[in-house]
Amino acid sequence: MDRKNLQAKICSLDLESNESGDIFAIAAIYQEQTFLRQAPFNIQQVLKELDHFCQEAEFLLGHNIIVHDLPLCHALNPLLALLTKPVIDTLFLSPLAFPENPYHRLVKNYKLVSDSLNDPLADAKLAMSLFADQWEALQTQQTEAQLLSFYHYTFSDNPRFTGLQQVLLAMGAEQLSSQAAFDLYKTLTQNCVCATAFDDVIQSYLPKPEHRPALAYCLAWLRVAGGNSVLPPWVQHQFHEVAPILRQLRDIPCQSGDCHYCLETHSPVEQLQRYFGFPAFRPQPENELGGSLQQSIIQTGMSDAPIFAVLPTGGGKSLCFQLPALVRYQRRGVLTIVISPLQALMKDQVDNLRDKTGAPSAAALYGMLTAPERGEILKAIQMGDIALLYVSPEQLRNIGFQNAIKHREIACWVFDEAHCLSKWGHDFRPDYLYVARFIKEFADKQNALLPPVQCFTATAKQDVKDEIIDYFKANLAQDLQVFEGGVERNNLQFEVQMVNSADKYARINILLHERLDGQQTGSAIIYCARRSQTEEIAEFLQLQDWQVEAFHAGKNPAEKKHIQENFIGSKTRIITATNAFGMGIDKEDVRLVIHADIPGSLENYLQEAGRAGRDQHNAECVLLFDENDIDTQFSLSAASQLNQRDIAQILRGLRKTRKDRSGNVVITTGELLQDEAVDTSFAAEDHSAGTKVITAVSWLERAGFIERNENKTQVFQGRPLVKNRDEAKHKIAQLNLSARQQKRWLAILDTLFNADIDEGFSADELA
Repeated sequence: MDRKNLQAKICSLDLESNESGDIFAIAAIYQEQTFLRQAPFNIQQVLKELDHFCQEAEFLLGHNIIVHDLPLCHALNPLLALLTKPVIDTLFLSPLAFPENPYHRLVKNYKLVSDSLNDPLADAKLAMSLFADQWEALQTQQTEAQLLSFYHYTFSDNPRFTGLQQVLLAMGAEQLSSQAAFDLYKTLTQNCVCATAFDDVIQSYLPKPEHRPALAYCLAWLRVAGGNSVLPPWVQHQFHEVAPILRQLRDIPCQSGDCHYCLETHSPVEQLQRYFGFPAFRPQPENELGGSLQQSIIQTGMSDAPIFAVLPTGGGKSLCFQLPALVRYQRRGVLTIVISPLQALMKDQVDNLRDKTGAPSAAALYGMLTAPERGEILKAIQMGDIALLYVSPEQLRNIGFQNAIKHREIACWVFDEAHCLSKWGHDFRPDYLYVARFIKEFADKQNALLPPVQCFTATAKQDVKDEIIDYFKANLAQDLQVFEGGVERNNLQFEVQMVNSADKYARINILLHERLDGQQTGSAIIYCARRSQTEEIAEFLQLQDWQVEAFHAGKNPAEKKHIQENFIGSKTRIITATNAFGMGIDKEDVRLVIHADIPGSLENYLQEAGRAGRDQHNAECVLLFDENDIDTQFSLSAASQLNQRDIAQILRGLRKTRKDRSGNVVITTGELLQDEAVDTSFAAEDHSAGTKVITAVSWLERAGFIERNENKTQVFQGRPLVKNRDEAKHKIAQLNLSARQQKRWLAILDTLFNADIDEGFSADELA
């Protein structure tokens, strides 16, 4: 039977309902006839009329009709004759017909992409159009590999999918015996799954009709595996067996010398050469057996075990989580999320990874991005284009970020510069102590296994290491396997010079001439305790004809991005930076690090000095010491102090704030401090006031007084005043806007057209 003959027997159905399940519009198309009813109406009468309209059709067709539309109809009238007809659900066919990224233009997540607002008749037509494209794509697959025959077998013996079975037969599928289905699956997956695991896995699922559909979706994805394609979240939600099947077939090495897939995919050396072009791992530091510790860490990371690794700065630490992330992505299209403390560090690592591997599958979400740039990354995450995502701990409370990653399976949570979890989590970055709760709650929402946590640092005292290991043991029940590579850097020469404050700038100039003059390449970083000092030293050195720029948190995102790119690209030879911000500067040929002030701790000093000599060549680290610098550090520490009375005042303000309909308090730090009843030792104008309030809230949460959840973004209520995209396009064309602006307006309207009635949007989603 050809498609046109089958289509003449199909009634395409779509209905619109609100969040309570109340139907307010129904439409159907059968041959050349249309059916449309919109509220207000008597729903029982409308359903009878719909039943009569569909009576001559042999099939019902719709998008997400099996899970959404028909159950609503059944709940209202279980005796409807249309409920007995075979159903063709285009949602269930889409991942089989279009498994490869980019996916079909009319499908987004589990919805149809419409150009009209709440127009069920238009959506019924779209479903028929989508079905025509699916027919063509699936028939091609049958011609190439007999895929439809296997798909038909997986949907057989299941009354829910009678319509899909009949359609697949009409497309050319042949009926298979169980042995023929097994043999075909084995042939189609040869060398792309573990040969040892195959027999046990498939034989445990194939005989059971309720488990077979999961094998169909696994096969569709395996045909395009290794690229940037992912299975839609609804597939794993509907068919819980999908993730375990793929995990057993692709993630667990069998150790057999005869398994081509495992020998290649699970070999750290093979994957190192594939992605980075290196023939071997770094020989130093060594593991307990005298081999490469880096290789041992990566082997453990690729097996998805929890890790705590200490490696010296410049010792190949980043590779220890980047390579396993790329391998996981190749194996199953999963996402690895890296919690990183600083924007500059994220950008630099992403740029370096892309340069070394040529892969565009790494990205970072940070404040230097424009709204369109951020929107593109969020979209790429959802589509499956991203393997490795860098974010700050504060992003975990961002709804736009949460909505993006919920479309992906999270395979691992990595903590780069993991010591910050301990050092900063109790102080000015309290969201570090929210991450374990978020990881657990997010896995529960996805009905997924808890992903492993892997921590990496170049400096961690024993008490810091113990705290982090105990934190994840207590909160996630994970035992982190410890790898100790030490913090020694034999290529660095350390030096302390006594100097008074009046001579510091001149001494810095002398050091730069002594250590950099005569060298064609090489750069320097100068660390300062205050932002103002970074600017002053930069201005002084510019007068001495040095190429120098200041880099600190007070710069706007565009400035920071420009300055960092100039430094990394060697257009700027010298950079001055605050102690907290400097950790993010990562450049291989830094020959000199000067500390104009003493840092806040020994750990900070090791981190900052460790920016030098990352190319393994000799470099120098000079600390300029003035006794008055100790007072400066004490005053900086005192300025960031938060006392018990401040915390009590914050709690008082929260308790008296009016709650919303859900019983939650939604308030900004500024609004809280402007309340006359809240009397803190710091003013709302204090540049660190927001951080102090958030830190106080974190202490209150740990003490059990409150629970802080995701950040809320205020939105306005509204709906489009045009019926469809064509009407909007006509009106916008009369406004004398640029072509680019017209495209933006139409894109926003497209998003509104496809939104649920009660759905809100953040700038992230509209970007």
